[in-house]
Amino acid sequence: MTFAQETFRSGNDRQPSAALLPVSLTIVVPTFRREAYLPSLFAAVAAERASVPDPVDLVLVDNSPESSARAVAAAAPDFVRYVHEPRTGVARARNRGVVEATGSHLIFLDDDETPAPGWLAAFAAAARSGAQAAFGAVEPRFQTAPPDSLRAPLTRIFSRTLPAPAGAEVQHLRAYLGSGNSMFARSTLALVDPPFDPAFDQGGEDVWLFRHLVEDHGIAMLWCPAALVHEIVPANRATLAFLRARRFGDGQLRCLVESGRGGAAGAARVALWMAVGAAQLAGHGLAALATRPFSAARSVRHQLSAVGGAGKLLWWRRRLSR
Repeated sequence: MTFAQETFRSGNDRQPSAALLPVSLTIVVPTFRREAYLPSLFAAVAAERASVPDPVDLVLVDNSPESSARAVAAAAPDFVRYVHEPRTGVARARNRGVVEATGSHLIFLDDDETPAPGWLAAFAAAARSGAQAAFGAVEPRFQTAPPDSLRAPLTRIFSRTLPAPAGAEVQHLRAYLGSGNSMFARSTLALVDPPFDPAFDQGGEDVWLFRHLVEDHGIAMLWCPAALVHEIVPANRATLAFLRARRFGDGQLRCLVESGRGGAAGAARVALWMAVGAAQLAGHGLAALATRPFSAARSVRHQLSAVGGAGKLLWWRRRLSR
């Protein structure tokens, strides 16, 4: 058992370990035209700051060209620092946050995520234990109840739960991780310049970073489920059309990341995933048709797996922003 596993092993009632390393925390929140979500996010972070002895600030990176969050930021608590990044794209926004951050550890929080009690204490304990990268749990909060046939796949997409104990190394599960609700030591992010590749400004910038950190630098990624956030799921995302687009894009991204290995090894991995995609498309496509008269939920599940397979086959149609 590693020290990090020892630190986190005691479950939801665990307390932060005694300080081992001096840390300071900068929370980076990229935002794009979601001003309505920000006051509750600021309030939750303010409550969490009181639970830890470490210095904590928040950098709000407004990624709208018209700086739409400026007025909300002006009324924010004094620990919030507003930055305008007019070049749109999620990778550019995250990179600007990294440049502006002053903490020894950076926590990435999406603008539609709200921390639960104990969130910051859990990440602070991980930082003090020497964690290079840590990932918290995510639970969805639906603004409107989704159709029964979509609830399970929506919950799967907007949740982060891993089959691992608290404090375990989960870099082998990095395909199921994301930068929303994650923490990195500043020295870890400095290993990749820039950390988030602007070629992935439409999404996938975090998956690309994780591949570099794990495969090129051997970074351990720790599971920190006590660092829980709730993610707001608006009605326009609780639809079958959204799920199809998301699963297709995820399939494309799987092969895009593998293609980044280069050489024969990269080509072989892409070919393998394209073969998997073809099998998914054929098998689950037929299953979706066969189960439609009997179970809408089962048919949707097969349909989404088929769409994900199509994404793997057609990964080359996604254009990077180079």
